[in-house]
Formats: sequence, structure tokens, C-alpha cells
Amino acid sequence: MFLFDRERTGRIPNSHTFEQLPQEEWRIHFKQDPVRCAESTPVFDQHGNLYFGSHNGSIYALSPEGKILWQFVTETKVYSSPMLIDDKLYIGCNMSTLLCLNLQGELVWQYDGYKAYASQSKLKRLQLNAYTYLNYDYEFKKFMKINTWTSPNLVNNQYVAFVFYGIGLVLLDKDTGNVQWKKDLGSPSFHLAGVAVTNVNGKDFIAVCGQNSGLFWFDADGNLQWKTKAFGRSNAWANPSIDAAENCIYHSESYFNKKSILYKTDFNGKTIWKKEFQFGCRATVGISNSDFIVFLGLNGTVYFLSKKDGSQLASREIASKDRGLWTSPSIMANHSVLINTKKTVKKGSLICLSPQAEINWEINYAKALSVPTIDEQGNLYTATWAGDFYKFKNVNS
Repeated sequence: MFLFDRERTGRIPNSHTFEQLPQEEWRIHFKQDPVRCAESTPVFDQHGNLYFGSHNGSIYALSPEGKILWQFVTETKVYSSPMLIDDKLYIGCNMSTLLCLNLQGELVWQYDGYKAYASQSKLKRLQLNAYTYLNYDYEFKKFMKINTWTSPNLVNNQYVAFVFYGIGLVLLDKDTGNVQWKKDLGSPSFHLAGVAVTNVNGKDFIAVCGQNSGLFWFDADGNLQWKTKAFGRSNAWANPSIDAAENCIYHSESYFNKKSILYKTDFNGKTIWKKEFQFGCRATVGISNSDFIVFLGLNGTVYFLSKKDGSQLASREIASKDRGLWTSPSIMANHSVLINTKKTVKKGSLICLSPQAEINWEINYAKALSVPTIDEQGNLYTATWAGDFYKFKNVNS
């Protein structure tokens, strides 16, 4: 599951840590043109097999030894991280599609969000298409495309929550793919952020951001409890994350790479604090079990901020390339943080930082945007845009 839990805290759910430079156990090179690989975070079944999506338009199953068990081919890049529930994989792909696969790589059901969007009124489609083509990315010299960026989440142990292009938030039955309810998240509906889910007094609630319409808080029946207002021309790229221990939500809004605001909001919709930065942000906030959160800026700097008031506890620049920290952090049980970086167009690294922003160790390889993860056996997995997928182990194991 993306960022390891329904709250999207980024806390790796086991006690294994890598305090020293890890040792490479194996590396798989996926041949593709152009060369790219996984941003998708793998999930693991009870046998240690792992499942993830790749930018070559495929979803893979690998054995713990690195053998490809199967490959499910989609049409376009897979950004989404899979969710594994009851031996079924749920993952986003293509132009707003959610897939349900069994562990043999066979399609159980799919929900075509783009087809559902296309069935809406011509006026709504015209408005969204106009927005899409008016927003030109001057760095990459291309218009925005219809992509599936978000990862699925679980509600009431029965429903899959997913954000679809041109539609908004949709709740689908995990067994059949039937729609439980849909909620519009405002205009423009070119949504990029996913959802965070938590349980409050025995009931599930959903935090989700519209692109430029603020933070929404829904109950599991789709009733809007409250929403906040976004600042003008902002874009909510990052998934909100929830600190269930403090009954609060962290989310960021960004204006290109020029400005971002990080908010801490309680479960009643009241802003506890907000902090403005003179750079953009596309990373989900990591929430430690200690007194800090981890905020990554597109300026290439990692910030350790106080949960109490957002004040800076420590920081370190680890990527000089513009948009160098596009990914989100992983937090180990010892509170150290794993982050993949983009340092140049082709080069990057995997860095382990202490809570004091000291570099514990670093592995230099190709640029990487995936979220590193550790399995129950203590193996570290990550991937780069050179087409490589890695398994590392502790030097003493």
C-alpha cells in the first residue's frame, strides 16, 4: 500500500532498520525504450512475493529471489502503488483506470474512469479539456496529459477509495467493482492527489484534496463533514496524511515551483498551523512516531519540522536539481528516513538521514522517484529510472 498504511504516514510497518550502508543482494534490469522503471511501491504477499507497477506500462510479480512470476501489460505508464487485500491487487493505470487482479495476474474487474468521464455532459468535458491544454509545462515542454497518479485506499474493509480524472472521489466495492458513491471535488477536476483514511470512534473517515478546492473530510457514507479553501492558483499534488494519535491531517498546496503552504488541520476542519515556503512541493508529508514530520521541497531540501508548531528542527539539501525531491519519504522504526533523489537528468541516489538531518549513508545510482520499502524479512527494495529494480540486505544478515 502506498506509504504503508491507510493514513499514509510513510512509517514502514516493521522493526527492521538499515543503520549501515546496505549490501546489494540482486538487481533486475527491465529493458525498455525509453528506459524507465518503477515509481510504484511494491507490496508483499505471505510468501514474500512482491507486486508493483512500472513506467513501461506493466504490472509485475517477482519472487523473493528476483524471478519474474508474471507481467500484466497495460496501455501507459503505471504510477500507482498497489494495495493488497484478501489476495487481490488493486492498482491504478492508464487514463484513469482502476484494476483488480488476482495473485496469478488475471483481471478480476476494472473500472474505466475515463469512459465514465466521457459519458458526462459536453460542457463539463470541454471545461476540463480547456484547462488541461491551457496549462503548459515549460520545463518539460509539453501539455498536461490524462494520467492516473493516485493509489487506492481501503474504507470499511470493503470499499476501494480512488480519485478519478474528471469525476472526483469514487468508492467501489472491492469484490465486484460496483460504484458505492461518487463525490465531485470541485473545478478543475484534473486531480492528482490520493486519499488518506482513518478510523475515529469506530467509524472510517476520508481525507482528500481537490486540485484547487481545498481539503475535504468525508465519512464512509460519502457525507461531507467539512472542507477548507485552497489558496489561489494552487495545485494539490501530494496525498494528505493523517496523524491518528493527534487527530490531525497534514496536506500541502503548491504553485508550480514558486510557493507552497503546508497545513496542519484537526478533524473538525480547524487549521492548527500553516507554514509557507518559497518553493513547490509534490511529496506527501511523512509522520514520525516521535515529535517531528518530514517535508520535502522541490528545492531539493529535506525539512524536519515540529509537529507542535511547524518550526524547523533540522534540514539538509540533498538534491540540487530543480524538482529533485518529487518522491515521498519512508520512515524506519529508528526514526531515520529513506529518500530517493534526482540530482541530475540521469543521476540520483538513495539517502538515509537521521532525525537531525545527518547523512547516515548514501547509495549513488540513477535518478529515482520510488518510495523505498522494507519487507518483513528485513530486505530493502527500491528502483531507479535506469530500468533497475534493487533488493538490498543488511551487511550482517
